[in-house]
Amino acid sequence: MNNKRQLDSKEAYFQLFLTINQPLLPFYLSSGAGIRYAHNGVGYGNDISELEGFSRVLWGAGPAASLLDEEWKQLILSGIRHGTDPAHPDYWGTIEAFDQRMVEVPALLFSLWLNDGAWWQQFTTKEQQQIIDWVMPLLEKECPDGNWQFFKVLVGTIVQKFGFEINEMDLAAAFTKIEACYLGAGWYQDSKRGRQDYYNPFAFHYYGLLYSVLEPEQSRSMVYQKRAKEFAEDYLHFYAEDGANLPFGRSLTYRFAVSSFWSAVVWSGIMPEAMGVIKGIINRNLRWWLDKDIFDGNGILTLGYTYSQLSLTEPYNSNLSPLWLNKLFLLLDLPADHAYFLAKEQAMPPRDNQKLITTANFQITHDNGHTVLHNGGQAGPNYHTLSNEKYLKFAYSSAFGFSIPRANQLKEELAMDSMIGIQRTDTTVWTSVARKDTAVIGQFLVRNQVTDLVSDEQFVASTWQPIKGNWLRTWLVPFNGWQIRLHQLHFTSEYAVYETGFALPNPRGKTGVVNEGDGESSMSSPSGFSGIVDLTPMSHKRTVCGINCLPNTNVMSWEMTFLPGIEKVYASGDHFLVTGVYAHPNESYGHQIWQEKPIINLLEDGYVSLQLGELRKEIRLRENRK
Repeated sequence: MNNKRQLDSKEAYFQLFLTINQPLLPFYLSSGAGIRYAHNGVGYGNDISELEGFSRVLWGAGPAASLLDEEWKQLILSGIRHGTDPAHPDYWGTIEAFDQRMVEVPALLFSLWLNDGAWWQQFTTKEQQQIIDWVMPLLEKECPDGNWQFFKVLVGTIVQKFGFEINEMDLAAAFTKIEACYLGAGWYQDSKRGRQDYYNPFAFHYYGLLYSVLEPEQSRSMVYQKRAKEFAEDYLHFYAEDGANLPFGRSLTYRFAVSSFWSAVVWSGIMPEAMGVIKGIINRNLRWWLDKDIFDGNGILTLGYTYSQLSLTEPYNSNLSPLWLNKLFLLLDLPADHAYFLAKEQAMPPRDNQKLITTANFQITHDNGHTVLHNGGQAGPNYHTLSNEKYLKFAYSSAFGFSIPRANQLKEELAMDSMIGIQRTDTTVWTSVARKDTAVIGQFLVRNQVTDLVSDEQFVASTWQPIKGNWLRTWLVPFNGWQIRLHQLHFTSEYAVYETGFALPNPRGKTGVVNEGDGESSMSSPSGFSGIVDLTPMSHKRTVCGINCLPNTNVMSWEMTFLPGIEKVYASGDHFLVTGVYAHPNESYGHQIWQEKPIINLLEDGYVSLQLGELRKEIRLRENRK
C-alpha cells in the first residue's frame, strides 16, 4: 500500500476508494444483491452480512456515482432491484425490530437520493414502490435508543423526498430520543446505557450533518450544525501530529471512519477550521492507516485495528463490517474544483497541551507529538465486548494504544496495561515460572463500573467497588507529560495490588533495555520508552514486576510487549498510593524526561503538591462529585 500517496485531488480520493473496494467485485452475488465474504461468525448471521457489505460500499459508491464504471453501477442497481424483491432468491428479508438491516438501509437510500436522484430514476415506478415497501418497516419497528434513531430520521426524510408518505409520529419519536442522548458541549451519549466514544463523530454528528443538508430549512438542522462545530473544537485533540487517532471504545475495526466526521463537515458547508487544516487532519489520518497491515491477501480489509486481530472485535462485526470507513468518501460528492480539493494541506493548528472534556470525563494531553487520553471513566453498564479494556483503562495512547486480554489468570495473559488490578491473596492458580511448577496469586479484578465522577481542570476522578465493602478512588493528574495517579484504597481484607504503565512492543531479536529497581520499572527500545514508578511519599516502595505480555494483545503491535508494573500486598484498612507513569514513542526523549521524576507531598486539608523541576502545582482532592 502506498502510504505516501498524494491526496490532492478528487481523482486521488476516488483511486483510494477503488483500492479499498474494487477487490470486493469478484465476491458479489450474481444478482448483485450482496457480497459473500464470510470467514468468521457474526451475531446476526452471515446472510445479513452479505447485505451489510453491499450497503457499506454505497457510503462511498453513492457519492462517487459519476466516476464509477457502468458495469459496477449496473451491478449495484441490480442488487437493489433484486434485494428488495420478496420473490427473488437473494431477497434481503423483512426488517424486524432491533435488526442489523436497519443499520444498512440509510446508505442505500442516501445513495439513491444523491446526484438529484439519478440512481432512483433508474428504477420503474413499480420497482420504486418495492424499495419503499422494503424500507418502511424500519420506521415502525423498535430499535436501540441511541444513534440508531438517526436511521429512522434519514430514511423517513428521504422517503418523503421521494414523494411517499410516512407516519410523522415515527419521526417525532426518533428526534425526541436523539435529544435524550445529548449531553451538551457537542457531545452525545450513545443511548441511556451507552458511552461517549467514536459514535459521536461517525454516527451522531455525521448523520446530523447529512440531515442538515437534506432539510436545510428545519430549525433542528441549525442545531445539529452548531453542535458539530462545538464538537470539532474537542475532536481536534483526538489526533496526534503524525495522523494517529486515539484508540478508545468499541468498533475500532472501522479504522479511518473516525475521520468521516470531517468529510461531513466539508460536505455540509460548516467550517469550524480552515479548509487546509481539515484536509491535513483527514490526509494524515489516512496515510497513518494506509501504513498499517489492514488488508488480507485478497486486498480486502481485515477485522482488527492495525493488523488482523479477531479478539478485538464486537459480536456485530462481520468480515465486511470494516467497510464502514467508506463514510469518509462522502467527499466524492463534491465537485472536482471544490475548495477542499484545491486547498493545500496544513499542519494541526496550535492546541493547548491539555484539554478537559467534561462531558466524557477525559483529559487529553499532547507531549512532543504524543497524544494521551487520561480517562476518569464513564458510568454505565458493561454490555459491549471488553468494556473494561475499551472504556475504563486509566490512559489510551496515540502511539502505544492499549491491550486486550487472552485470559484472566497470569499477568502475561491479561496484558492489563494502564490499569490497577487487585487479587485476593487466598486465590491461586498453578502455573510454570522459569520452567518450574509453582502456585501464584490469580484472577484479577479491574475497574469496571465507576461512580462519583469528577472532571476538573487539574484532574479527572472516579471510584469503583470491586467487591462489596471494598473501594478504590483514583485521581488522574496530567503533569507535564506525566500521568500522576493518586489512589485511595479501602479494603476489608488482604489484597495484592498490581499497577501498570503503557505496553511497549518487545519482539524477540529486537528486545529493549529493561531497567528495574527501587519501585520503578521501565524499558527503552527503538519503539520508544515506557515506565512506571512508585511515588508514594514516606512508604516502602512497591515491588517491580515488568513482564512480557503475549503476542496479539496490543492493538498497535502483534509482537510481544513489555509492560512495566509494580505490585504490593496490602492488609485490610485504608491506604494512599501515588504512581507516576511516563511513555513516549521517541526513545531518547522519553528516557531524558524519565531522569527527573515528580515529587509528591501530601498536605493538610486534602491538598497534594506536585513538583517537577521549576514546575509546581497544588490540587485539592476533596471535590464536588457528580
